[in-house]
Amino acid sequence: MNIRTGRVRAALFLALLLTAAAATTATAAAPAAKPAPLDAQLARRLDRLERFVYGAVQEGEAAPRLERLEKDLFGRRTGQRPPDKAQTLFSFVFQGTAQAPSLDMKLNYLEWKVFNETRQGKLADRIAALDTFVIGSPSTEPLAFRVEQLVHLTIENGIISLHQVRITAGTAVKVRLGKTISSKDSRQGEMVPMTICSDLFVDGNILAIGKGALLSGELEQVRRGRRFGRSGFAKLAITEIAAIDATPVPVRITGLGEEFNKKKIGMAAGASALGYLVMGPVGLVGGAFIKGEDVALPEGTILDLIVTSDVKVLGVLINRK
Repeated sequence: MNIRTGRVRAALFLALLLTAAAATTATAAAPAAKPAPLDAQLARRLDRLERFVYGAVQEGEAAPRLERLEKDLFGRRTGQRPPDKAQTLFSFVFQGTAQAPSLDMKLNYLEWKVFNETRQGKLADRIAALDTFVIGSPSTEPLAFRVEQLVHLTIENGIISLHQVRITAGTAVKVRLGKTISSKDSRQGEMVPMTICSDLFVDGNILAIGKGALLSGELEQVRRGRRFGRSGFAKLAITEIAAIDATPVPVRITGLGEEFNKKKIGMAAGASALGYLVMGPVGLVGGAFIKGEDVALPEGTILDLIVTSDVKVLGVLINRK
């Protein structure tokens, strides 16, 4: 083992120790809280971990699924009980500590630094793209070790400089639809993927939200166009986006980007006072035997959002010279 590899493993081991200690302390410090039933809480954490690592929720009992996550991330398994294991993994991947950023945050920042945007997809694929760019080919080491190695190879002294900042209410954010919304083909309850259009810096040089970050909106109501001139209708809600440290930032829709042309698309769309995007056709024609018009917003459409309340997040200090 060379000196650099030894330092990377030591840094990863320290991060794991800090995360495990923080998770244990947090659990012990709040006995009076009323947590969700253990099975439900474990299931939610496991589902989110698997979506992050594998791109989809896996099947089977919790214990072997958690062991697979440990093996893929760290190359080894621990003797923790499933609930404790899920807490440690969840904290390491999504929460981190003041001394050690989460794996999610490290990866987001690495992608932003190397590719000028954060990316999506399976964890192994995202890391392989970074490996290929930085060292020429994908490594075969465990996933968490590879992220730590990339941090040391691409960032001076291997240290990500974190600063707490406040994203204030009223901050504007633009997002891009990742798929077409259609009253004909979309379904109520469907989640609509979107991406952040540009970086959000706070206090001049603190990166709080990275370009390319993924979010989802929900189609709360969808109605197809029908006979007798009953028009198609769709109602989209976006309630939060994630900062670079994965902190939820509450938002609402305020409208559509400047390039939106309602005449070209053949529909009207606007934000309600409650922050929903409501879509309906332009120039509705009523009458018997006339089929109502369906409405659609094409993939790539820009939506305007604003932050609805102040939120403290951990951002990354960037030299923007």
